[in-house]
Amino acid sequence: MSVGFTRAGFNITGSIELLEKYAKTHEINFPKCTSLFGDIRELTPSEFAKKTKISKNSPTIVIGGPPCQTFSSAGQSKIQSLSKSDIKEDPRNYLFKSYFDYVAYFKPDVFVMENVPNLKTKYNGEIFENILKICSELGYEVTHDILNAADHGVPQVRKRLFIIGCKRGRKVEFPKPTHTNKPTTVYDAISDLPDIYDGIRARELPYSKNARLTKYQKILRNDSKVVDNNICRVSNDRAKKIFSHMKQGDKYMDLPKKVRNILPFREDIFPDRLKRLVLDKPSWTILAHIGMDGYRYIHPTENRTLSVREAARIQSFPDHFIFNGNMREQYIQVGNSVPPLLAEALANAVRKHL
Repeated sequence: MSVGFTRAGFNITGSIELLEKYAKTHEINFPKCTSLFGDIRELTPSEFAKKTKISKNSPTIVIGGPPCQTFSSAGQSKIQSLSKSDIKEDPRNYLFKSYFDYVAYFKPDVFVMENVPNLKTKYNGEIFENILKICSELGYEVTHDILNAADHGVPQVRKRLFIIGCKRGRKVEFPKPTHTNKPTTVYDAISDLPDIYDGIRARELPYSKNARLTKYQKILRNDSKVVDNNICRVSNDRAKKIFSHMKQGDKYMDLPKKVRNILPFREDIFPDRLKRLVLDKPSWTILAHIGMDGYRYIHPTENRTLSVREAARIQSFPDHFIFNGNMREQYIQVGNSVPPLLAEALANAVRKHL
């Protein structure tokens, strides 16, 4: 979100992130911002204001994405498998209230909140209606919509819910789709990135090509001709053997039984445990699970999974953006992010409103 709003001309002045290493990523990329880490439930808005030197009513906009594990289908099934308690009572269902504590304190002209689409329908829409009620009580006119990143130039099918609140009379108009007829593809995204190998651990590497670049590549490339975060996990030999049998678009259950037996999984639970990306189509949604093994993101033409930088390109991060932390933490940050080009489209809509 910070990248997208910066690209649209906003200044990011203060932020808070739960984990220190992830907050460090924000600090590295936004050196003029006071990037704090800690639990938003424990750092009050007044303490945040003191640490960041941001006073009430001074910020134009507040942006954020409260954690959404209990609303996502993948997250809910995992939680239910770990606990027999009523998931509706899980306190993580109500982390959005801390977000609105900040909105109530700073009273920005506009706020933007991001979450998974299931937030609208979970528990028959009770929580979502609660959110809309809070917004109204705080004096905000609200619009909300589910946007697909692929419709806005991101080479990835990724649907997310955005809630925008405005203090002024009229509501923000959501950005119109720009790429429904001609989506950006995986080829558009990664075909110029450094030539790498399974298990590479490299910092700055040169691009593999500098001519006949796609429009998307020209938007995101560095002027320095090199790019960071060229990290790719080592897939085991059995996995790579299976990769060699997969065509673009194939998933685990498309393979013959004798091939699946090379690396067997619970087929009733993991029918798409392995998936090979397609060059001439957008990617499917990159999830934080890419930090675990990456088998759902097999390179379209090479027998390896995506590197951190390749995944970041598919999320539409510019190449100058640096991810802090170990390999797993870098992948998770990529998977948990709002695609910057989608955030930029939203930011432009907000800027037009302001």
